[in-house]
Amino acid sequence: MIDQAESLRKQLLATSVPSARVISVVSGKGGVGKTNITVNLALSLIKMGKRVLVMDLDVGMGNVDLILGRRSPKHIMDLLQNQLSVWEIIEEGKEGLHTIAGGRNFRSLQHITDEMLDHFMKQLDELEMFYDYIFLDMGAGATEIALKFILSSHEVLVITTPEITSITDAYSMMKFIHVKDQNLPFFLAVNRCENKCEGRETSNKLGHVCNQFLKKELIHLGMIPLDYSVLESVKRQVPFILNKPASEASRAVADLARTYTGAVQQQKASYKSFISRLKSLFRER
Repeated sequence: MIDQAESLRKQLLATSVPSARVISVVSGKGGVGKTNITVNLALSLIKMGKRVLVMDLDVGMGNVDLILGRRSPKHIMDLLQNQLSVWEIIEEGKEGLHTIAGGRNFRSLQHITDEMLDHFMKQLDELEMFYDYIFLDMGAGATEIALKFILSSHEVLVITTPEITSITDAYSMMKFIHVKDQNLPFFLAVNRCENKCEGRETSNKLGHVCNQFLKKELIHLGMIPLDYSVLESVKRQVPFILNKPASEASRAVADLARTYTGAVQQQKASYKSFISRLKSLFRER
C-alpha cells in the first residue's frame, strides 16, 4: 500500500470535508459470523463502486486476515509506536478491499501520550476524507477502548443468529450502547437462518424488545441463510462472495448492501464527524 500513498494523497486533496460513513459491527457473543459478514458486505459495496476500508479492532484475533487468507505485516500499533503514515499500514486485497489490522496490543491505546494521540487522529482524519464506508470490526462485548470507537460511529451494525443465546447477548449489547448514546442508529442482520421465517422471527423478537424497553426502532437489513458454501469458503480462506458468487449467502449479502445504502440515505441529515467525536472521547481519559 505504501507505493500507492502519493496517488491516494492527491485524491484526498480534492475532498474538502469528511464523507465516510463509519459503521461499527458488533455482536453480543463470538462465533456468529460477524467478521465474515463484514468482509463480504464490504466486498459487495465495492462491487457497487464504493471505496471501502475494514479496520480489524478485534484485539488479538486477526479474523479479517484469516478470512482473507493472509497475515498483515503492520497494524495500528505500528502507526503509533513508529509514527508511520496510515497508508503504510493499509493492505489492499481481493477486489480492491482495503484493510487495517488491529494488532495484539490494541488495548494499549488507552495509555498513549498526547503526541501519539494527535498523530493517530490526524491519520484517521485522512481516511474519513477518502473512503465512502469504513467498517470497524469490533470484538465480542465492549471494552472501554472499543466503546469509544462504537460511540463515535455513524451507526452500529448488529450481527446475530437465531440461537436464543445470540439473540439475548445481541440485545444486551444494544442496551449497553443505547445507555451511552440514545441517538445512535442500530442496523440488524440475522446470520445462519434455516429459512426466511426463522430470520423474520428473530428480527421481530429483537425489534419488539428494543421498541418496548429501549423505545428504539431497529433498522432491519435482512438475513443470511445457513449455507454450507460459507463454511467451504472459510476453510479456503476466500470470502464466499468471491468463492461462490452465485450462492444463497452471496446473494443475501448483496441484498444487504443494497438495503444498507438505501437506509443510509435517510441518515444523511444526522451526519457527524467520526474523528471529532472520537477525539473528544479520547480526551476524556
